[in-house]
Amino acid sequence: MATKSLSVPSAANAAIGVGEIVVVRAAGEAPLPRRRDGRATDRVHQLTDLLAGLVGKDAAIDHLAFRKSLEARAPMSVKALANDLSCYAGFCARTGGIALPASEARIVAYLEDCERRQLKPATVGRRLASLAVVHGLLSAPSPTRGPIVRDALRGFRRRVDVTQRQAGPLRFGEGIGLVPAKGFTLSALLQACPETLPGLRDAALLSLAYDTGLRVAELVRVACDHIAVEPDGSAVLTVPNSKTDQEGKGAYAWLSPDTMRRLAAWREASGISEGALFRRIGVVRTKARAAAPTEALPAPPGFQWRLPAGATVSPDTKPVLATTTYVIGEEPLTPAAVRLIIKRVAQRAADEYLVNLVGKDLDSAIAALSTHSLRVGLTQDLFATGEDAGPIAQALRWTSTSTALRYGRKLAPASNATARMLREVRR
Repeated sequence: MATKSLSVPSAANAAIGVGEIVVVRAAGEAPLPRRRDGRATDRVHQLTDLLAGLVGKDAAIDHLAFRKSLEARAPMSVKALANDLSCYAGFCARTGGIALPASEARIVAYLEDCERRQLKPATVGRRLASLAVVHGLLSAPSPTRGPIVRDALRGFRRRVDVTQRQAGPLRFGEGIGLVPAKGFTLSALLQACPETLPGLRDAALLSLAYDTGLRVAELVRVACDHIAVEPDGSAVLTVPNSKTDQEGKGAYAWLSPDTMRRLAAWREASGISEGALFRRIGVVRTKARAAAPTEALPAPPGFQWRLPAGATVSPDTKPVLATTTYVIGEEPLTPAAVRLIIKRVAQRAADEYLVNLVGKDLDSAIAALSTHSLRVGLTQDLFATGEDAGPIAQALRWTSTSTALRYGRKLAPASNATARMLREVRR
């Protein structure tokens, strides 16, 4: 796609300011600004190196089998496995001895170390599950299932708060169920998205994420050819694979006409017609400045030049226009980028007084938002409208209802059997 000027509604032009040129460069047309944090670590290699360093000298690992086993797992599961094994490796570095295969006594000592560092029981439980996976890769019996370890974990849970921290929900807003007076909503975040190129992308991303309840790893893999438009303006999104569908049997999700309008605006402005739908946008800005006569641009009738503060225009000199250049990347957004987008838009919503939050309440609400917030919010809205856990689990592609019930535990009682029976007779 050739370089083009961005056509957006007048509100965006007003925000840009008089005398500013906005240019969009398509994917591959110009390099993106280099990331400060460099390339992400290869989790598979990290795990392989960790495992090789933890096994005893007389043991060996099958690198090929290890890689093939990881390929059968979702990327986020591999990331969690790497993080959990890194935690255990740190404990072993402090205490010495053979780390893997581990004895029950070593795992109990690890539990005590986790409790001393005030880790949550849910986090410790996941790390024990990861150690069980690692022992399976080594074809060794897992000590995490031993009676001593089970008793030690039970005692740990009795001594500390076992309540899991849930991502702050992003519910739709007014019109669906009973929405709290305070807190962020999807409607507020969509209203806070400016009509710039990044704003169009963010609005389309948030709207699609809410409609589908996709996990972030699934969201960043959405491609243009995954969307099939329906005659009524809605669409069906194909989800090729997911955390619970590593074999790629596929699933489908519905997209509302409102989401499709936002997607159309984003695709038209960005020129994306194939490949990844949500991509990184590099932004390069130049300020207006005074120019030599040979660099001056002709001004149309009635046009006012935008000058830097304190600058003046002489009869033979005109300023060079300020420019904003958006460079579309070729690769999809990362999960970390999606998390930053959600928090940034939430902060903008607070700055524009679209939510009733200030001070510490605002800081806590933004801190609670994550890439799972829209999935949690959709689940709670479904419970609020009277849906049962079974259809909700099916709609959000869970293999059981337990997670749906956990996400909606505060709202589920309002739609359970007792509530449905007594709502009309006990007013």
